[in-house]
Amino acid sequence: MPCKIKNPANLDLTKLEPHVNGMYDHFDKKYGFNKPPTMVFDTDPNNKSQVLGKTAFYDPQSMEIHVFVDERHPKDILRSIAHELIHHRQNLEGRLEVGGYNGPGYYLENDELKEVEHEAMLEGNATMREYEDTVKYKENKEMSLKEWKNSELNKMMLKKFGILKESAKPDFADLDKDGDKKEPMKKAAKEKDAAEEESEEESQEEIEEGRNNPRTTNSDKFVGHEDRYHQDRIHESEKETNALQEAMKKIAKAKKVFLNGKRVK
Repeated sequence: MPCKIKNPANLDLTKLEPHVNGMYDHFDKKYGFNKPPTMVFDTDPNNKSQVLGKTAFYDPQSMEIHVFVDERHPKDILRSIAHELIHHRQNLEGRLEVGGYNGPGYYLENDELKEVEHEAMLEGNATMREYEDTVKYKENKEMSLKEWKNSELNKMMLKKFGILKESAKPDFADLDKDGDKKEPMKKAAKEKDAAEEESEEESQEEIEEGRNNPRTTNSDKFVGHEDRYHQDRIHESEKETNALQEAMKKIAKAKKVFLNGKRVK
């Protein structure tokens, strides 16, 4: 059941009114108001100039919530309404008629009224915070969903016009029950193995070719020089023989031969 709104202050309610009704609905679901209050937005030039002036009050008889709106932040107005909604709950439960002093400074003089006032301060602020966070969470969730939808739509448009191409993904449908890939994947594996074998054969052929190449072997040092090499060895042997013979002749002709410091004839 929506609450009534009166606006003698002629306040622009374009942005505020949805939150007034929304916050009332939140309180109503939590506390179960069997009668809605009337919201009255008041103006009082004298009151707004007072630092400790009135911000709002609740009338139990008419069940009206009066809020002074002069030069106030919209959220501060909602906070005053939340406080008075708890007083409305207390009134519907018959807990405002506590008797005793209810004039200026009753918070210090009347413990029963102090208790209901304290409850309004605590539960009013707490329930308003619940409403605030609920609205923000819902807005963020809706915004996130909207952004996701826009992002997906943009991707679809980019793919449609060929600007964005889909990345290749493995086809899991090509897996058999044992986890082995089917023919397309097996064919690719065979081609890869054949290429590796061919590469190995080519490498082996290159090695054999290098071994059989005369220019890359040690024998090339002697190609074309075999005769010269043979004659050189013969000349060296003859020289050694001649030198030995000459030495023997010298020993035979020597008149004196010493062995271990003694002369031997």
